[in-house]
Amino acid sequence: MTKRKYRADLDLLTAKELKLLNEACKAIEKFVKKSPEINKQNLATRDAHATSYAFVKGRFQLYNSFEEKEIFPAKNLDCLIRISNAHMKIVRPNRTVPAYGFSVKLSEKDTTIANFPLVNFPLFPIVDVSRFLQLFISINNYFSEAAFRKFWNLFKILQNFLYIIPDTLNVSFQSQVIRFLRQWRNFILSFDYHSIGVYRMGDNLIKLRLVPIHIPKKYQDNKIDLSIESYLREHKIYEAELQAQYCYDEKYQPVNFLNKMWKKSEYVPVGKIIITEFLNKNDLALEALSFNPFDNIAALQPVGKLQRLRDAAYKTSLETRNKINKS
Repeated sequence: MTKRKYRADLDLLTAKELKLLNEACKAIEKFVKKSPEINKQNLATRDAHATSYAFVKGRFQLYNSFEEKEIFPAKNLDCLIRISNAHMKIVRPNRTVPAYGFSVKLSEKDTTIANFPLVNFPLFPIVDVSRFLQLFISINNYFSEAAFRKFWNLFKILQNFLYIIPDTLNVSFQSQVIRFLRQWRNFILSFDYHSIGVYRMGDNLIKLRLVPIHIPKKYQDNKIDLSIESYLREHKIYEAELQAQYCYDEKYQPVNFLNKMWKKSEYVPVGKIIITEFLNKNDLALEALSFNPFDNIAALQPVGKLQRLRDAAYKTSLETRNKINKS
């Protein structure tokens, strides 16, 4: 089968979407500025994934069998990973839904090659970009605006949630929800992690998946301990395989409809991530890092309308929190 190639029109936002994106960036800036008060900590945090569970580092080994290995500048790259929770506020592990972020930074001699922000749920429930932005704006405003505005913003949140329900009522999405609920109590390192959207692999279109290797059985069915440091202390190493799923036909592998699993495309092994070192999660230099996938090399850039939104959101969040934390 012929792999589908990147086209610029896959990224295009409408005038309405661009206007809402600008409003969303203003809402992000407002939220981040108020985040020290919201989180009750003297630290401005990200607009999302504010709770860092761990920073770990190791290396990425590219497989010789991967056909497009010339895209990567070296067979062995440095790897830094931030593991977090998807909530906008800093939350305690026992008080939140186990929705995790697994942001991977690959680099060579301090030069970023790729940022892959991955999550442990493979689908995104909202198809309409404008509807997502309206929901996102109302959630940010709920947390950051004055108390008397909370009722209005809560109403807008509920209204927008109602609009997106139809996007979740398909077999593909519901089956993944059931699968997620069955894994609810699993250990944080035992999950598969997925790209929220699509990336380029050279000129081809791919989705990414990270699959853990040899996680002991006891960690697969018990939420024993969210301490990743304890796991590495006991087992010395964490390994996961990075895999790519190629787009051949947008009927079965749609780029801008992320509420359905891709069909008729097998995952191809790309390389292996090997983590051996736990870092101090309270290190402000680590917390200040950005995992913006638009900082990737040209051959590994994000693709799609939702990804375009993330570029602006990451930059606004990073610039605002760094400015506050340095003041």
